[in-house]
Amino acid sequence: MKKDLLVILLLILLSTLASKSLFIPGAFTSHDLTHHVVRQISMDKILSEGQFPPRWSGDLNNGYGYPVFLFNYPLPAMLGEVFHKAGLGFVDSVKAVLFTSIILSVVGMYLFLKSLLGNKLSAFLGSIFYLYAPIRFLNIYVSAAVGASLALGILPFVFLSIVEIKKGKKWAPYLGSLSLSLLILSHNVTAFIFMPVILIFAWPFKKQMITMFLFGIGLSAWFWLPAILEKQYIQFDQIYNGFYKNQFISIQQLLHSPWGYGLSHPQNPELGDMSYQLGLVQILVMIILIPFIWVFKKVKEVRKIGIFVLAGFFLSVFLMLKISMSFWDNLSFLSIIQFPLRLSAIAIFCVSIASGLLVKYLPYKKILTIGLVILVIYANRNHWHTNEVFNPGEDYYLNLKTTTTTYYEDLPKWGKIMDKPSVGKFEMVGGIGGIKELKDKSVQVIAQVEASKSGEMRFNQVYFPGWEIKVDGERVGFEYLSSGFPTFYLESGKHLVEASFKNTPDRNIADLASAISVIIWGILVCKLLLKS
Repeated sequence: MKKDLLVILLLILLSTLASKSLFIPGAFTSHDLTHHVVRQISMDKILSEGQFPPRWSGDLNNGYGYPVFLFNYPLPAMLGEVFHKAGLGFVDSVKAVLFTSIILSVVGMYLFLKSLLGNKLSAFLGSIFYLYAPIRFLNIYVSAAVGASLALGILPFVFLSIVEIKKGKKWAPYLGSLSLSLLILSHNVTAFIFMPVILIFAWPFKKQMITMFLFGIGLSAWFWLPAILEKQYIQFDQIYNGFYKNQFISIQQLLHSPWGYGLSHPQNPELGDMSYQLGLVQILVMIILIPFIWVFKKVKEVRKIGIFVLAGFFLSVFLMLKISMSFWDNLSFLSIIQFPLRLSAIAIFCVSIASGLLVKYLPYKKILTIGLVILVIYANRNHWHTNEVFNPGEDYYLNLKTTTTTYYEDLPKWGKIMDKPSVGKFEMVGGIGGIKELKDKSVQVIAQVEASKSGEMRFNQVYFPGWEIKVDGERVGFEYLSSGFPTFYLESGKHLVEASFKNTPDRNIADLASAISVIIWGILVCKLLLKS
């Protein structure tokens, strides 16, 4: 244990090179950091209002509302809220989540590879390879993809649990189910990408693995189930249908492409575009692995693990190339991935295992490990930096009321982007009267209305299933398709008007599934702890 702790401390120390730019005061220019800071602010407000699970933000879309956490992975902002409550500002809270993803990466991969290969040097090297890869720095410093970064930090714990289940460890299914649920909540696309890899790695299934998967799916059901069932109401599919067609990468770009901080245009590159490279050292390791498997083909571990990582590596590379377009066209569910480059996460995961496997069986282990560590860190020396410091202050982000999604893809099909702040949550659009708001929360707005003339009144929140309106305690019907906002008729006189965002049957089922899973999971974990 002491030796493991020393190795982990060394890994954290070596991670400082990868994370040092996160400690520069202020934010930095990137694709998505501003989105995540605004989401962090929204999460803080939503949770402070008592909304759990967090789903609807009444402030986004310029105060007209947005189902931000109904469809966007909530865990990064929930973890960020822990840092915020500990005293960090909103920007620093998001950066703290990125830093956490780095530490989880090296610690999780070390524990996983040590359990899988039983070799500290292998686990140490694989951890360094897992972190020091272009796609990891692309996620952190170019895209600021907080969800994808955190998911890759949690991922090794899922695989660690599977290895420990195969060894008969009783605690492993519970760690595995927790890790799997956190993976889904961190970044649903990463979870989707890796699910086939996880299932293949877990085969043949044991009873404990089924327990792990059932609890993992159940614990996170409150998020993923409504996201799937209610996706039919939003603009996502019409925006991202065929989006992947212009995002395929060439072999040359995978081998080398300039490191930039711009957007992704692999088919028609522009000056300053982001890089698409896998990493020459990573590719070298996979090339060496091919003859290595042949030489050690009689060793079951080499043959089994080697073939697994080779297949995963080359299949993920194939799906990133344009020659795989027919697969994408015929397997419509692949469009969820949006960017084929995201599959490079599988390639890097496989490379990390491969590097550990090589070191375990090749001679001159210590020299080889030191050499490869130096080589892979040196090869990524230009990647672990931000582009430019962008430090406008917290007030800048507090005043932003965007949708926090690039293409507004989570807007309902009948909704629209509002470029001006709302005049209030309720508005007279036909009649005449005075409005006094008594309560203004994301999921409940109450107003005292004194209408001197009957007419239509509008609730200035984009309609989404779950909104209901009451006048003087009685539910009223409303129309929303023409404007996107619930509009209803109000008689003259004094009225108490209330709008509430309620759970749909789908959300109720999802919440119930998660609640039952949490209770049973907690009871079983407590029983296990009492026995030990």
